[in-house]
Amino acid sequence: MAIEQVKSEFKDFLTSTQSPERYSAILISLDRLGGRGELRDVTKVVNALLGEVPEPRVHEILNRLVNLGFLRKEGQEYLLPEDEPDRKGLVEASKELSKGGY
Repeated sequence: MAIEQVKSEFKDFLTSTQSPERYSAILISLDRLGGRGELRDVTKVVNALLGEVPEPRVHEILNRLVNLGFLRKEGQEYLLPEDEPDRKGLVEASKELSKGGY
């Protein structure tokens, strides 16, 4: 039930952004990186999923997600939540909204 609530809330957030596909790709990239990654690593995975996305734009989105409390930042690494319902909810919402089906 907690996963569904997080998923619903994050889907609402994603659809309110100008770039839901990019936000989704960033969350999926962090998931593929084991839940944590530095900017350059996240950018590489995002570019593999979507094509060329400028690193400054990835950085901007990552920082917005941190500021809104969806992600954490420790040193140079961005981290998905450790709490399983939060993490799964964010990733599942991102996968459902991704057009590429990745």
